[in-house]
Amino acid sequence: MKTTLLAFIIVCSGITMVTSCKKASTTFINETLTEDTAAVLKYSGDFISGPYGTVTGKAKVYLKQGNYTVALEDFTSSNGPDLKVYISKEQYPVNFIKLSNLRSVNGNQLYEVPGSTDFSVYKFVLIHCEQYNHLFGSAELR
Repeated sequence: MKTTLLAFIIVCSGITMVTSCKKASTTFINETLTEDTAAVLKYSGDFISGPYGTVTGKAKVYLKQGNYTVALEDFTSSNGPDLKVYISKEQYPVNFIKLSNLRSVNGNQLYEVPGSTDFSVYKFVLIHCEQYNHLFGSAELR
């Protein structure tokens, strides 16, 4: 009886996790700042995959009229639930700023950075599953 009840709880928990997942769009996005002559590239880094996903491409930080924008270029990520784009002081999200939900798992994308962020301190762009606290990938900015 206890074994059957435990199996039932495990199956129900698995169904709840699968049906409650919010996945990023697989639609290709092609946003870019590279042709904008007013935008100045300040920092850049290559994505490396984390323990829970595969992420490739570049993260670039542009400054335009006093505002920073994070650009994901030639970007791909494995799909997952509740993916977010963070800028972080560390490679794993401990001290971070959430920029937005990840809009697509592939393509060029732009994310506005709030306020006057100090990129000498916030040196990482992360793709992170907030719901399960899983790092999919990171790019160190230089």
